[in-house]
Amino acid sequence: MNLIYAKIVEVFIEEDMRMGRVQVGGAIKKVPLDLLTEARPGDTVLLADGVAISKVRPDESP
Repeated sequence: MNLIYAKIVEVFIEEDMRMGRVQVGGAIKKVPLDLLTEARPGDTVLLADGVAISKVRPDESP
């Protein structure tokens, strides 16, 4: 399992799924956000193999 921190840049709906564009380093990646109903642009999330699994509190961010 690969765990990566990412910052949400945009939230949108695609084919009835809640999706987000996240910034990882200098790259932008599209990931599912269905597990994180409260995630908003500007939030930091933890990705596991390309899926956002947890919202990260500001005091937990790297």
